[in-house]
Amino acid sequence: MKDPNVDVIYVAPFMLTSEVTKYYMKILELVEVENAGGRLHIVVPENYVKFKGHMSLTQALLYSPKACKQIQNLIANTQAYIVPGKYSEIDVKLSIQLGVPILCGDPTKIKDYATKSFSKRIFQ
Repeated sequence: MKDPNVDVIYVAPFMLTSEVTKYYMKILELVEVENAGGRLHIVVPENYVKFKGHMSLTQALLYSPKACKQIQNLIANTQAYIVPGKYSEIDVKLSIQLGVPILCGDPTKIKDYATKSFSKRIFQ
């Protein structure tokens, strides 16, 4: 976020308290991020509470039209991409719905990268 042309949309599973939001803003201020309050956007899927025990956050986002619309408004006329914590086919569906690419490793090999044995092979 040090680049003034970069905004971050953080999808949270619940509404963050004002103290937590202030904490994040303070951290961004300490690392000298310009206008952090206007560039960090927190989106909460409105249907996550209903699906919490059954669906992942990405799935709940797919079934939360208000949150998807909010994200689409935030990324309108800009270059955007999704950075998943853990890649899955649901991320692909979200990518298609929002019309943005996913920034991650090769989907066919990403499961291998997470294993200990594959890591050993890389270092050997």
